[in-house]
Amino acid sequence: MYDDAITFGQRQIKKSYRSVTGHFPSVKNNRSIGFDSSLEKTLFLYLEFDDTVETYQEQPRIMIIKNAKPQKYDVDCFVRRYKKSNLKDALIEVKYLSEFEKFKDTYEKKFNAAKIRCDEIGVDFKFLTELDFNEIYISNIDFLYRFILHPSEDKYDDIILDVLKDKKISALELANLIMKSQSEYQRVSNNIWKLVAQNILKTDLENEKVTMKSFVEINNGSN
Repeated sequence: MYDDAITFGQRQIKKSYRSVTGHFPSVKNNRSIGFDSSLEKTLFLYLEFDDTVETYQEQPRIMIIKNAKPQKYDVDCFVRRYKKSNLKDALIEVKYLSEFEKFKDTYEKKFNAAKIRCDEIGVDFKFLTELDFNEIYISNIDFLYRFILHPSEDKYDDIILDVLKDKKISALELANLIMKSQSEYQRVSNNIWKLVAQNILKTDLENEKVTMKSFVEINNGSN
């Protein structure tokens, strides 16, 4: 078990002209998570929409053996997965590809040492670059995340689900079928995207930007 092998300290976010720093409001963790690059922020957003992830925490520390000497290694993120996912918990490191290529030999030695240590303690080690994230998907979940942070009223939930019980239509057509006046448009559309963000409704998030022209349907678990 890895309980004693992975430790956590309080992260100090260092401001730099080279990177974007800040705090990400995590719903899964019920607190803000510090990030020191936009790529880390992208990772945290991605994890919020990963149904296998129960919680995650920034800057876990493990001990690795590098150049025959023990060294501390502060990884970017520790991910605890739901047991029902049958996936191992994971340590994740993210780097921009240009940075990795610039210091490739150094990083490869460190990552190989980290993989060995992770195998010993029973967790996965993953190294990701910006190429591992679908830009369209990230843009779409970034849009949807606001409806998780600030969910709209539930007034239209049952009506939306009733209209969609046997059909797949555009969000715009759905809103037009439900609203009784133009003044309701914003509230109805917000309610639709809230249900998509909660995975109650589904739409294509991978291949095209989400708009009111996007088709939505009830998420019954099938493709």
